[in-house]
Amino acid sequence: MLERMERSSSRWLGVKGPRVVVGYAVALGGTATASAVLLALRHEVSTTNVVLVFLVVVVAAAANGGLGPGATAAGLGFLAFDLLFLPPYGHLKVHDQEDYVSLAVYLLIALVVSILVSTRERRQALAERRERETRTLYELSSMLLVHDSLQATLERVAMTVRSLFDLAGCAILVAGEDGRLRPVAVDGDAAEDAGRPGLTVPLSTSSAPVGAIVLVADGETPLRLGEQELRVVHAFANQAALAVERDRQQEERAQARALAETDRLRTALLNSVSHDLRTPLSSIKASASSLLDPTIDWSPQQRREFLETIDQESDRLTRLVHNLLDMSRIEVGALDPRLVETALPDVTGPVVRLARSKTSQPIVVDVPDDLPTVLVDPVRLDQVLTNLLDNARRYADGEAVTVQGRAVAGRVEVRVADHGPGIPEAERERVFDQFYRLRRNGRTPPDGTGMGLAISRGIVEALGGTIRVEATPGGGATFVVSLSTEPGGDVQ
Repeated sequence: MLERMERSSSRWLGVKGPRVVVGYAVALGGTATASAVLLALRHEVSTTNVVLVFLVVVVAAAANGGLGPGATAAGLGFLAFDLLFLPPYGHLKVHDQEDYVSLAVYLLIALVVSILVSTRERRQALAERRERETRTLYELSSMLLVHDSLQATLERVAMTVRSLFDLAGCAILVAGEDGRLRPVAVDGDAAEDAGRPGLTVPLSTSSAPVGAIVLVADGETPLRLGEQELRVVHAFANQAALAVERDRQQEERAQARALAETDRLRTALLNSVSHDLRTPLSSIKASASSLLDPTIDWSPQQRREFLETIDQESDRLTRLVHNLLDMSRIEVGALDPRLVETALPDVTGPVVRLARSKTSQPIVVDVPDDLPTVLVDPVRLDQVLTNLLDNARRYADGEAVTVQGRAVAGRVEVRVADHGPGIPEAERERVFDQFYRLRRNGRTPPDGTGMGLAISRGIVEALGGTIRVEATPGGGATFVVSLSTEPGGDVQ
């Protein structure tokens, strides 16, 4: 019965639940209380005052619960006024005919007051509801402007629509690449069945439909929305459609940027590789052709020089091919290092000896034998240190290069330092980009492919370490490789 009274009242007043129950409680309890108080003073109060007291109860009941409680209070007040305050007491029939006029006037005034109060409350509730709808739409628009995630925006729409219209559930469906609608955000129980009818509103943009919003009624009551409610639902649907469209545009822009970056890297690769392939191939071809020329009698020293050129340029080609293969493995995540506990001097020693055999440039080594062992792939770490040492020698302009090892906060750092021109702070991250080559005096160095440092970072990260570049005290650049000393060591 309370549910029937609640639904009846909610059609006139935009409230439900406790307020409707309070309205009927005020009608019943207020009339009973007023009757008890007035009955004790029946011979001392006039009928006018009695009417006014019962009208106060009518206003209070209508203000809380709408027309239903107000009319109930009016009817109860009519009966109490007739039975308790008009002679003969306890009977509906009255002695004085004028009292019938009083009863009729009271009942009419009570009903009019009840209707006016409930109408005012209903309009106020509608105004508050529209204000809430407007505020919510504004918040959703703000979410779009600040680029909130699509999932968060659609969940907010579903939750708000369900709350505004007291629905059993609300679901937002978005069309996938195959055109099929799939639920992305669901609030409540949005499954439709024969006992719970629903309403489907399309999500459309200027180009095409992108999905739908499904509203499911609460209980067996048909879902009936007026023109104003439908406008609000369509406004939320438009906001959801904008969110979906914005997300798809962002995804398309991201794909376009990825394709542009791929094209840029491909172009850089072709430019770099074509140059670095032509140079050693030309040297090898020229040396081999000279040796094969039967018209020239080369001296043993000349023959040795040609053969050394072929050997050196072949090694250069081999390094280039290995770098390309390593770069491909790093990009696809296929670099699979074999981690073993390794003493750092066992790796730095051979690297430094090989570098010294190629140049007379001083190389200072400070790697204590008592350093903790590091968990690395020795072959890959050798490759990284060779790259860093060659890079330092190239930019050191004949100055000494330092290789230092030390323990820091439970990890081991390898520092390769030079005293060359250094690397500006703004360039210290870019030097690890593929094919990026630091310019000196406005010109790019003629040797190198710009892959060495990018490969070094990829290998170090695969080993669970980090690599960074710092300024060398007194001028120059220092590359710092931080390595773990135990399985699963945190990367700093």
